[in-house]
Amino acid sequence: MAYHKENLKEQLIEVAWDICHAESWQKINMRYVAEKAGVSPTAFYRHFKNKTDLKAELMRRGYNLIEEGRENASTFASYGAHYIKFGLDYPNIYDLMFGNKDPDMSLDPDLQMQSKAAFDGLIEGLRPFMPDEPERAIRIKAINIWAAVHGLVGILRHGDTQDGKSEELEQVKNNLETYLEMTTFK
Repeated sequence: MAYHKENLKEQLIEVAWDICHAESWQKINMRYVAEKAGVSPTAFYRHFKNKTDLKAELMRRGYNLIEEGRENASTFASYGAHYIKFGLDYPNIYDLMFGNKDPDMSLDPDLQMQSKAAFDGLIEGLRPFMPDEPERAIRIKAINIWAAVHGLVGILRHGDTQDGKSEELEQVKNNLETYLEMTTFK
């Protein structure tokens, strides 16, 4: 096994991303990532203290993708659609970021700041729609939308309702931006 490769840290993150994307975040461990990268587990520890540090890097990468979507969004609904598509396209990464308590973000101020920035982006997106509302009302609306978006990701990932496959859910999934425009502020 090779012990030194150029940009090994980035390669390990990329390998872990691919594993997480294809399999699950639970499959991320030092030995498996090192094996897939063609290096020894010892080489892994030259770049990460443990697998929690590597998971934090995957979460950072996910938050960066979400932030890019916010920056490139032309409308509030397009940002929401991007966010939901992220949850659908990268379900295992999404689960690591939003459905897991490992790593504890309070131990990583940068990661905690990225998580907070995702929610703050929602608040900033709401301000133009609620110019005369107090901050508390905007934050409450943001919590409602945050919960609805995360719930929608879960529903769309499973793709069915109590009475089976839903044509309406497929329509929502295929027209996210339109759906959000219709529902977010009504």
